[in-house]
Amino acid sequence: MAERLGGQSVESVLTVLASSLLGVATFSVGAMVTAYTSVSSAASPRVAALVTSDGETQKSLATFVGAFLYAIVSVTAINAHYYGQEGRAILFLFSLAVVGLVAFRLLAWINRLSSLARVGHMVDLVESEARRALGQRRDNPWLGGRAGRLDVAVDVTSDATGYVQNVDPDHLQAVAEDHDCRVQIVAAPGAFVRRGEVLARVDLPHCDDEAQGAFRSAFAIGDSRSYDQDPRFGLIVLGEIAAKALSAGINDPGTAIQVIGSGVRLLEEWATRPRPDAPRCDRLLAPSVFEADLLDDVFGPIARYGSADVAVAIRLRKGLLSLARLDALAAPAQALAAESLERARRDLPIAADLARVVAIGPDAPSAA
Repeated sequence: MAERLGGQSVESVLTVLASSLLGVATFSVGAMVTAYTSVSSAASPRVAALVTSDGETQKSLATFVGAFLYAIVSVTAINAHYYGQEGRAILFLFSLAVVGLVAFRLLAWINRLSSLARVGHMVDLVESEARRALGQRRDNPWLGGRAGRLDVAVDVTSDATGYVQNVDPDHLQAVAEDHDCRVQIVAAPGAFVRRGEVLARVDLPHCDDEAQGAFRSAFAIGDSRSYDQDPRFGLIVLGEIAAKALSAGINDPGTAIQVIGSGVRLLEEWATRPRPDAPRCDRLLAPSVFEADLLDDVFGPIARYGSADVAVAIRLRKGLLSLARLDALAAPAQALAAESLERARRDLPIAADLARVVAIGPDAPSAA
């Protein structure tokens, strides 16, 4: 085997890899930047971050760059006569495996490119992120603690200005146990705080700088909101996508209708998913997530900007009335449905179109 595979063929294979993969990696980065720009303009800049964090994209780029570096190092070692005939044979077999891996990743990357910049694909990605965050908050209401507030407490203030991206409830629970106190989260994930504003409150008689730092370290503050622990952010981004699709420059009511279906599915899961029986962090108090805010986040922009489109108005009313049949969403969904109907009365110029919207009753089929 060493005599057959340890000749000049391995150097030829590695030379082809080294000369081609740099161009493939450059092309892939350019395609990703093009998709990033396209999604930012067609959907929302908040969605574009999902393009750069896409798992298939990152795996493909890592494979191309890694294989290129492997080929360069291997060719250098061969030209330096570092390997003998047996070593070159083993290197040839590994090079064939790298070629197979590159071919697989290249095909997967081409398949991903076909959907990477589609607005419908971006809606599906945001829906997936929102479902994960909503499910996490539903499984851990009040971030694993209980609802409530402390009447007499010491404020833990922020040392930076930005959005609360993540809160570590287990760390807060551990610090509270060490100091034998309770903690109330004031700034939940998604809240915007300025330097010196309150992040949390603790019922400690004396909260020194060390204790303040321990409680403050549980809060991650950044320049933008994150999908991780913020159940409203994904819904807000879906509303932004629908609002841009309904703008005069784009005029794409189909995307708004797709967003309505996503919102109905997400909120139906939120309203019917069972809550845990006991809090995981018994020393932690946190604010609630209100269903009216969730509904307004995703359906509010559609009600404001889509009231002049009869197809969007009909689908929105169907979706809201279907959600109104759920106990947890009944009151806010009915209120938003009534508001959307009033907007349709004002903005629909043709009486026949308005009659179609008004005719939608509580028994209408769901928009999802």
